[in-house]
Amino acid sequence: VTPDNGPFEVARGTHLLSRQEGLDKINNGEVELESICMDVGDVMVRDVRGLHRGTPNKTEIPRPMVVIGYSRRWMYRPEVGIKVLKRDYDILSYTGRKLLRFEQRVDGIDPYAEESYKEFAFDDEGRIIDANTAKKNN
Repeated sequence: VTPDNGPFEVARGTHLLSRQEGLDKINNGEVELESICMDVGDVMVRDVRGLHRGTPNKTEIPRPMVVIGYSRRWMYRPEVGIKVLKRDYDILSYTGRKLLRFEQRVDGIDPYAEESYKEFAFDDEGRIIDANTAKKNN
């Protein structure tokens, strides 16, 4: 991943803050967003609670990536959950069903549904804001 093809950005230390405190510190310059450039085969391990975002790929070449998440039961976050087809869940092993027990089970999945995990947006002055708040205000 290079600066041109959309590096991941993190705000170090924000996993220890509330979302709003982290956003405020980013917007007032106390915490910087840091671009993470990586080579093929690199692995990043991070705390999902830290504020982060992807950036646009400015090239014509796709930038494939894989995300594998793990959360302790006490930290279950439905906003990053997945939908599992009931028919697929039913044929999983006991261990597979146990791993996916908190995920939403559905009869079908709309391949054209809008992505729902859009947490952050930018205001007219380029500051990061909570996207859910932005939607309410529009």
